[in-house]
Amino acid sequence: MYELTALKVTDCRRCRLSRSRTQIVNGSGHVGAAVMFTGEAPGKAEDLMGVGFQGQAGKIFDAMLAYLGLRRDQIWLNNAVRCRPLQGQKNRTPRPDEIQACRPWLLQDVDQIAPRLIITLGRISYASVTGHDDFATMRGKLVSVPGLPSVFPLFHPAYLIYRREMRSVMCHDLTALLRYMDEHGIEHSPGQPGLCLS
Repeated sequence: MYELTALKVTDCRRCRLSRSRTQIVNGSGHVGAAVMFTGEAPGKAEDLMGVGFQGQAGKIFDAMLAYLGLRRDQIWLNNAVRCRPLQGQKNRTPRPDEIQACRPWLLQDVDQIAPRLIITLGRISYASVTGHDDFATMRGKLVSVPGLPSVFPLFHPAYLIYRREMRSVMCHDLTALLRYMDEHGIEHSPGQPGLCLS
């Protein structure tokens, strides 16, 4: 795994999440990646391990990558918020001020990595990257935002844990994404259909 030291946030106190985190979960992957995936926020496993998309959601994320013919060491992976949001001892959705406080780090990743495509995972990451609140209507479609690479919003992998019936919708969106990647010369290996086998 390749990392760029300039992209590692070692100390941040911009919001309340700094008081409850185990560590800052920085972006990781390939610094020359053509594709950046942006999630929502670290959960318990990510907070402990310091790496995004672990546990059950991580397995689904890895299956999504396999379908696209990509590996973690070929992409850049980060979150809209780098510290775990807690409500008691459970994960919660990041609050707007927390997302806003972390957005400069996200934009720094975009600037330094210079991906050709940003794939947002879920409503929170889509809003953080684009500043738009139209995830429901734009999911599975290419979105143009001035000053940013092309954005392609998908469901968050964790959504499929609770809504297994949405797997076919995710597979439809992944197929559209794969078509875009092929049409725009974004390199990938032949995909593995595992996630989308009937």
